[in-house]
Amino acid sequence: MTRLFRKIHYSWVVLAVVCGLALANSVASLNVLTVFFLPMSDEFLWNRTQISGAASLGALLGAGLAVMTGRILDRTGPRVILVAGALITTVSMIALSQITTIMAFYIFYGAARVSDQGFIQAVSPSTIAKWFDRNSGTALSILFGVTALGGVLLPVISQVSIAHLGWRFGWLILAAIMFAMGLIPITSLVRSPKHFEVTGSGAEPENFPTHEFSLSEVLHTKGYWFLTATVFVTGIATAGIGLHIVPFLVGQGLDPAAAVATVSVRFFASAIGGLIGGVLADRYMPRLLILLATSVRAFSIALLLFADTFLKAVFSGALGGISDGIQSTVLVMLLVSYFGKNSVGGIYGINRAAAVVGFSAGPMIAGIGFDVTGSYNYIFCGFLILTVFSIGLVFNTNRTYPIVR
Repeated sequence: MTRLFRKIHYSWVVLAVVCGLALANSVASLNVLTVFFLPMSDEFLWNRTQISGAASLGALLGAGLAVMTGRILDRTGPRVILVAGALITTVSMIALSQITTIMAFYIFYGAARVSDQGFIQAVSPSTIAKWFDRNSGTALSILFGVTALGGVLLPVISQVSIAHLGWRFGWLILAAIMFAMGLIPITSLVRSPKHFEVTGSGAEPENFPTHEFSLSEVLHTKGYWFLTATVFVTGIATAGIGLHIVPFLVGQGLDPAAAVATVSVRFFASAIGGLIGGVLADRYMPRLLILLATSVRAFSIALLLFADTFLKAVFSGALGGISDGIQSTVLVMLLVSYFGKNSVGGIYGINRAAAVVGFSAGPMIAGIGFDVTGSYNYIFCGFLILTVFSIGLVFNTNRTYPIVR
């Protein structure tokens, strides 16, 4: 009984520490970078394409790295990966406060984005999934909820720091946040679950497979590639609409301030969706929740195409945000329910890489589509078709059982 108490107690300690890292990791998010756009471009005369390029390049490199860090997690545990990610980000933020050239910006902000996508975001959900059984959905919902909270708080902190002390000091504040909330706790407290006596917490048998798949076995299953294709195409649609939503709504006749407000609504709705999704996933089949999320996303895009009032835009944004939150949280549990926990780091790493590639491609597709046609309608209709296609992909995934030879 004492051992069981220790395991349950320490799993929540790990969750708290990883949540602190996830919140601090928003220092490398696009929400924070946008706050630095004007002061840095005014001082160095950089255009927005130059600044944005560092974020896209770093994310793509991080996507490739996520495949490797996921496999390292399965073999050695999360501590080394998360410590490395927190250290890289801390050093990068300090270096950004001293830069004078665009090349230096690409090196250090790119490194922070690689750490964000390839180390921290690629490994944190899998770490929590390995530590929790019955309450894994609740734990993951807390993780994604805190991550969303970081996306709200860190831009405000950055803006206040820049307004009072300048953009260089703003990067130093972000470095201090990552050091205090991420690097020190992760270094001190996070361990791999195999370093402790792990006793099952009574997970529902229908939600977890009796066979633990190896990564090579998973890569030979149709269902896994259907799920990977799902996050890729939904990533294209989500990011493509997300970056271009304000000019689209202004073109629909909305006031710019109202259009921006719908972005905030979507962000908060995503946090709520993550919290709801995790709790529901502890009680219902994750596959059904993913089907619900993709269906809601398709409806939100269809509604967006006709959003010529603030109410319609807000409703569409709220539905899209809830869908994003549910899918992000529940996807990890769906992978565990199909393939087990032993290789979830590598399994999720490849899946995450596909999502990041989709996130990178979506805004470019939307921008090119608008430049060619002069309208977002055609490209957003294409995103709707992709989302409907993703519903079919999820519908055709089922739990796979190994072939006995």
